[in-house]
Amino acid sequence: MVDFSATRLAPNLTVLRADNAGPMTLDGTCSYLLGSSRVVLIDPGSGDTGHLSRIHGEIGSRQVAGILLTHAHSDHAGLAAEASRAFGAPILGSEQTLNRTGLDGIAVADGQLVAPGADISLIALATPGHSSDHMAYLTEEARWLFTGDLVLGEGSSAILYPDGNVAAYLGSLSRLYALRPSWLLPGHGPAVADPMSLLAEYRAHRLEREAQIIRALTAGARSVPEIRAAVYDPLPEGLAWAAEAAIAAHLASLLESGYDVPPFAAYGVPPEDD
Repeated sequence: MVDFSATRLAPNLTVLRADNAGPMTLDGTCSYLLGSSRVVLIDPGSGDTGHLSRIHGEIGSRQVAGILLTHAHSDHAGLAAEASRAFGAPILGSEQTLNRTGLDGIAVADGQLVAPGADISLIALATPGHSSDHMAYLTEEARWLFTGDLVLGEGSSAILYPDGNVAAYLGSLSRLYALRPSWLLPGHGPAVADPMSLLAEYRAHRLEREAQIIRALTAGARSVPEIRAAVYDPLPEGLAWAAEAAIAAHLASLLESGYDVPPFAAYGVPPEDD
C-alpha cells in the first residue's frame, strides 16, 4: 500500500506522494516542500484535490515563497493554479512550461537563482530530454537536486517522441553528473542517496537501448513494431505505445546521425483510452 502521508527527509525537506500511481507514474508523483518558516513547493502534482489538502496540512501556518514546476506534464503541474490561489504564491517554471500550461507565472532561465524569498535558494537548470521544457533545481549549499522526470528513483525515465529528445537527454545527464549532487529528489520513486552511480546507470541504459535498436535495424527490422518486438520483453497492456514512442525518439536521433531508419513520425501519441 502506498503511504500518502508526508515523509520528512530532512529537517527542512518533506515529500508528499500524490494518489496517481500508474505504469507511467510509478507509485505516484512526488511533491516537495523545501524550507523552514518560508517554503518552496516543487511540483504540486496532479488534479487530485486530496493531495492539495495534504500539502496544505503539512505547510500549516508557514508561508509559501513560490511554486516551482519542473515541466508541464499534468501529473506535476496539474494543481499549480489551485496551489497558487490557495497559498498566495507565484508559480515559477521555464517560459516553455508556462506557455504549455497556460499558467500565469514567473519565467525562470537556465542558471537563474530562484525563490530567494524562501529559507533556501535554488539554481534553475535547463535539462531537456524527457521533455523540451524540463527544468531541474539544485540547492546551493546542500547540493540536493530535484530532478522531476529526468531521473526517477527507480526504473528508467520515458523519452517519448516527438517531445522527448535522446541527444538532449544524454546531454542533461552529463550536466547533472558534472554538478556532483549529494542527493537526487525525483518526481517519482524514492530519494536517491548515491546519485553518481544512478546517473551513470541511466546513461549506460540509454546507450544500451540505442545499441539494441541499431542491432535490430542491422538484423532487418523495418518498422517500429518490429523493433519493439526485437528490443523489449513482453509489455503490460497499454504500454506498447510508450515503448514505440521511445523507439521513435531514438530513431529521430539516429536519423540525425546519418542512419537509414524506418518511418517513425506516426508514433508518440498515447491511445485515446489511456
